Amino acid sequence: MKINHLFFLIIPTLLFLSCKSDDDSVPKSSRDQALLGQWDYEAIVSDRAVDLNGDNISNIDLLGTQEIRQCEKDNITTFTDSGPSNKPEYNVTESNLACDDNGPFSFVEEDFWSLTSNNTVIGFENRSPFRIIELSKNKLIVETDDEFEGLEYVITITYKKR
Repeated sequence: MKINHLFFLIIPTLLFLSCKSDDDSVPKSSRDQALLGQWDYEAIVSDRAVDLNGDNISNIDLLGTQEIRQCEKDNITTFTDSGPSNKPEYNVTESNLACDDNGPFSFVEEDFWSLTSNNTVIGFENRSPFRIIELSKNKLIVETDDEFEGLEYVITITYKKR
């Protein structure tokens, strides 16, 4: 009889202690530091189907299909707190699979970034802003507005930290 009582007390306690919080989200006040580093694409999704590659097949999944060239899928996105310009820099570089005449690790895009709107938006000097949907220690999900062939799209990009 005592074993049953002990069992019902120990098991729930062990289960409670073994639970780990999956919420590793970053507070808004710490987002500038959490963004720093290198990020890889995990998903790129459009709010409606689009045919970027001209094969007459439209998709909303832009990363998992052939809509984006393979050499772009492995690009590395980097946020730094200060580069040669003494401003926070954003850049996208080729990885091992370089497109066109680019060499591996050459810049595809360079810009300056800052957090705006109560640290909920990553603003840039030359590109559309990223609205932060989720930011944790290892994951960044953003939305950005884009246009292709006269139509407007909302693109959701999921990054994982390198």
